[in-house]
Amino acid sequence: MSMDQESRFCPYCGEALKKPYWQHVQKEHPDKYKQKETWIKLFKDYRAAGMDVDISIQVISELFNAIPEEVRSFLKNSKAL
Repeated sequence: MSMDQESRFCPYCGEALKKPYWQHVQKEHPDKYKQKETWIKLFKDYRAAGMDVDISIQVISELFNAIPEEVRSFLKNSKAL
């Protein structure tokens, strides 16, 4: 089962999701989407799917309109990296 097909639940409303969870969070919970804590879950999902650390950070920075150094620093401080 690929990451895109994996069933997961929204951490905010509990809805079962069949697509990357960040799309649901962005649409249904925009206040939560803006919180950097979302980066941790997304980073862990990307790494679990085999994505390289640097590529994962780059993708997150593009999705959240942040510079890669900010993403890397936050993940390190959060002990996710």
